[in-house]
Amino acid sequence: MGKVQWDDSLAIGVPLIDQQHKTLVQRLNDVCAAVEAGHGEHEILMTLGFLYDYADLHFSVEEKHMAEQGFPGLELQKTKHAEFMTAVENLEQDFKEEGSTHALAEAVNTFLLNWLTGHIRGLDHQFAGFLDEKGVVIPEEA
Repeated sequence: MGKVQWDDSLAIGVPLIDQQHKTLVQRLNDVCAAVEAGHGEHEILMTLGFLYDYADLHFSVEEKHMAEQGFPGLELQKTKHAEFMTAVENLEQDFKEEGSTHALAEAVNTFLLNWLTGHIRGLDHQFAGFLDEKGVVIPEEA
């Protein structure tokens, strides 16, 4: 399975959001590794649960700042964030029904990691550019 390594192409230049993105990437890597290694059901469900909760927190922070700044891509972001959350819920349900399978590992690796890195490099970079144009700096703690 592939693993996403954090690099400059994933940094959007907003420290608060970059740190949260790093945590999301690490948690996705953790889920992939746990499923691939056939770790116990409890550990995998806990990791998927943490991923879901952390993604929900992160998306709330992003959307709050987007709304405060009048970012025109907010509604698209909300839609994409909801798609990600649904995908994590579906993976959790699949795991509960089928256990730790190669197909689940592939789904996590292929869909979620590709979705997250593509989303960061696309829509999140657009938000960072929008903030830069407005001269807005988001505090590191929000």
